[in-house]
Amino acid sequence: MGNISVSSNIQFVGSPKDRLRINKPDGFKIDLNIVISLPINMHRDPVNPEESNIIIEQKYPGFLQLRAGTQYQKILVRDGQECLINRTANEWLDNRNYILRSKFSDWFKSVGNRGLNQFQKMNGQPSCIVDGMKYTIRTSSGGPAWTIIIEAGLFRLDVDLVPALKFPESRWLEGRNYRKIPQECRRGYWMVVPEPHMAGQMDQDAQRSWHICLQSQEDQLFNNTYLLRKTFQLLEKLRDAQGMDKLAPYYIKTLFFWEIDDKKNTDPTFWQRKNIATLFEYMLNKLYEALDNGSIQYFWNKKNNLIGHLNTCTRNEYKGKFMYLLENIRDYKLVAKYLLTSVEYKEYQQFL
Repeated sequence: MGNISVSSNIQFVGSPKDRLRINKPDGFKIDLNIVISLPINMHRDPVNPEESNIIIEQKYPGFLQLRAGTQYQKILVRDGQECLINRTANEWLDNRNYILRSKFSDWFKSVGNRGLNQFQKMNGQPSCIVDGMKYTIRTSSGGPAWTIIIEAGLFRLDVDLVPALKFPESRWLEGRNYRKIPQECRRGYWMVVPEPHMAGQMDQDAQRSWHICLQSQEDQLFNNTYLLRKTFQLLEKLRDAQGMDKLAPYYIKTLFFWEIDDKKNTDPTFWQRKNIATLFEYMLNKLYEALDNGSIQYFWNKKNNLIGHLNTCTRNEYKGKFMYLLENIRDYKLVAKYLLTSVEYKEYQQFL
């Protein structure tokens, strides 16, 4: 198996980086994209696409399949069987030369586990000592992430590591309803992560599918949006406090992407002029409408409905909570009760 020398960089994502999360500091969580370059030329052959080193197939909105082209298939002949990185990249292919996300993920975890095996053991677990404190390390897997859990007493740090393959923006998707990357959002490359498309038409679709990730480009959308971040914090806090686990934070964030795009042309000072209470009510209405319509369109491709999988019962449950809150939005005590957990609200009551 190959080693981590194919890694290009590490990209912080999610809450710690974009300052969008509200929570008590009784635990810590870091999300990292481990951005990896394939050892091939990533450019597309405009005359004969099949001669490109890699062919990007747009099969489902928001998801891709990656097929090795002529040069990728010759990677072992090109540099020899002993080239460790190339041999590893070749092992990710299936019998039709598609890169399998499962093989890629298994390789990534194997590299990580080999690294952890270099640590001294405490009670059978890898451990390390920092400033006199001994920390134990364990791992878990879920979705595309491989999680490292670092603990010492009551302290716990979860580090979600998501391996991602990078592509130059010159290979960004054309047609099939994908929008162009705005000039102000261009960051040089975009990524795919090994997450399956579970609604594929064939069994192998889940193994071959990769989820599009434009984390860096999306970060740029939040620039110069003033109170937007705080508004998002409140909606995410509401989601957490009300146990709306099936409404992923990214779905809510996507609603903000659409509003940012709209206000950029129709009301460019919107996020600057409005106060936080007005913005919270405005976006709460947008979220209610989205659940009522059963649709939050993926920002980069409208054909991908992010909440299309939510059943009517779940949507109605969430809608009911939002409607009741909207009807009583002027009652700050009730709003606080919705935004806080029962324990947090009990602590808050002493200030009423």
